[in-house]
Amino acid sequence: MNNSNILEVHHLKKYFPLGGGLFSRTVRSVKAVDDISFFIQPGETLGLVGESGCGKTTVSRVILRLLEPTGGEVLFEGNNVFQLKGERLQQLRRDMQIIFQDPYSSLNPRLSVGSIIAEGIGVHNIARGRRKREIVEELLEKVGLSSGHYTRYPHEFSGGQRQRIAIARALSLNPKLIICDEPVSALDVSIQAQILNLLAQLKKDFHLSYLFITHDLAVVEHVSDRIATMYMGEITEVADTEEFYSNPLHPYTHALLSANLLPDPEKRKKAILLKGDVPSAIDPPSGCRFHTRCPVAEAVCSREWPELEEKSSGHMVRCHLVGKLGPKSPML
Repeated sequence: MNNSNILEVHHLKKYFPLGGGLFSRTVRSVKAVDDISFFIQPGETLGLVGESGCGKTTVSRVILRLLEPTGGEVLFEGNNVFQLKGERLQQLRRDMQIIFQDPYSSLNPRLSVGSIIAEGIGVHNIARGRRKREIVEELLEKVGLSSGHYTRYPHEFSGGQRQRIAIARALSLNPKLIICDEPVSALDVSIQAQILNLLAQLKKDFHLSYLFITHDLAVVEHVSDRIATMYMGEITEVADTEEFYSNPLHPYTHALLSANLLPDPEKRKKAILLKGDVPSAIDPPSGCRFHTRCPVAEAVCSREWPELEEKSSGHMVRCHLVGKLGPKSPML
């Protein structure tokens, strides 16, 4: 990691305490995010993938300080996000925005489209009066809607149109980084493609960086420069997109990719069915957290916790067995 990165996450942790006993003291914690590190460069899209419940969304909310961290630090343009207060924190709110998963619940049904998009512009004193309306109308057209939609309400739009409104709201403060939290998972497949193409175009037009959170490997391949996988609150593998798909190293990544349906039947891999359920984040397994479901786990996997190590240029993996999997391995 270096000073040229727009975002750096160092050893981030987020535990949710569970009370118990007579005085409801904290007796255990849900380890939603447990010591993860990654970075995003200016103009880059980092895809963050994993099963539901692995901690992806929690990561996004801690980065934005919608949730306070348990440990670690987040640096945005070299500034520690968790130490900012007052005007400096307000500026951070402008520079980092989020697009939520559900376009039906992320927009206030009592406000018009114009008021939803203009709200942040007014709060941050970017523009007022006629100029504020002009900015909103420009943004509506930029995301593929009409300036005539200014006075309409969210219930009058389809899911894809609502997500375009949410994107316009995120752009209204001219941010540098946008966190896209499953932005297309609630949309029809045909609409997904439109929104993904829109995000790609806006990235060029506004010189944006994205943290793109999803469980869909086909989507993340289309939009990402690099991809990181998460399992039970930990980063298990990070690589450039091409390297990620052509040379996966972690058994969990192999399993995810085997479940990814490809249009060409000859290129499809036999699905790797993981045994058992995802363990509880309250009492995670010893050693490697994936070893209870891993088809190639060895004794060392249950005893020793693997570090996230660089195996080739930019390719990081958390696994004891990298380089030990033979050609007859069920993961290959």
